[in-house]
Amino acid sequence: MKNIFKLSLIGIAFLSGCATNIAPNNPVQVAKAPAPMTAIAPVHTGAVAKRLNDCIVNSNQSADALLVDSQIIVVTRNNPHAQALFNSADKLTDQQAKALANYLLEANSCRPIALEELSPEMISVYREFFKKIDGVYADLIAKKITIGVANQERQLLIQDTRMKRLDIQSKKN
Repeated sequence: MKNIFKLSLIGIAFLSGCATNIAPNNPVQVAKAPAPMTAIAPVHTGAVAKRLNDCIVNSNQSADALLVDSQIIVVTRNNPHAQALFNSADKLTDQQAKALANYLLEANSCRPIALEELSPEMISVYREFFKKIDGVYADLIAKKITIGVANQERQLLIQDTRMKRLDIQSKKN
């Protein structure tokens, strides 16, 4: 059950470029679930969750993915570069922008899997997330924002989507 939750949460974030459970040190950016909500029901069945996880794992193994995870966006859990990336005042180099664009092409190919088996309400939440996170990545690639700002905005979007998901699930129960 816990693994399905992790896969679902990873799926949400990955759909925008992969997920992370590492929260920034800035307390303004950390959104916590209310105390009574300690577990989240899985969004996907085991088969879909496995396919989504496999897609995510495969997209995280390219050279571009490794560069993105170490220099641009906190993609993996327990990323040793997370704090530096959240605090980075650097803008992307041309090489980094190209790597991020290539990585996103592959990572975003998992989005259709993540939308499988979802309610129309949940699909709407995911699509809103995709639209917003794509805007963050576009601004980062266009060098309108820094690496740190992009990571912070991404984390806020992930947390907001998670809270919306919890709200939808609590209304169903």
